[in-house]
Amino acid sequence: MQEIEFRLGDGEHWILIDGVPFLDLVREAELPYERYEQLERAEEFASERPPQLAGQYSYFMERWTGWPTRHYLGEPVAVAYNQEDDETMLLGCNCGTAECWALLARIDVTDTEVRWSRFRNNHRDWDLSLTLGPFAFSRRQYEQALHATAYQGLQFRR
Repeated sequence: MQEIEFRLGDGEHWILIDGVPFLDLVREAELPYERYEQLERAEEFASERPPQLAGQYSYFMERWTGWPTRHYLGEPVAVAYNQEDDETMLLGCNCGTAECWALLARIDVTDTEVRWSRFRNNHRDWDLSLTLGPFAFSRRQYEQALHATAYQGLQFRR
């Protein structure tokens, strides 16, 4: 099982999995799809640099995801375009409107485990399940990490 950490700071919420920023894991997983898309659309970009798409997300503001919200327990506080009922937005767009370019996943919660799987971007048909996750966390450790955000938020607001 993996270990998760949620951090608050400067109004943002950071996620680390086994000590690695989740955004870094996502960027690495999306990079092959970005490169393929750039090659496939090379003629479109002949006169300009192709867009950088891999990992173009940001973490959410703490008001969405800091404890006591249950967003990361599969009870979303916000919904992205093209999001299925059983999905949760894990990362949002780096433009400031989280819902416009989102990383979605399924969050399954059992008595002993929290599992993130079926990762996808809400605008691309990239099958990120081949390159990202699934991640399985001890429910106890996961909930402790979420509860710690309440304390971090109090420290940050002082």
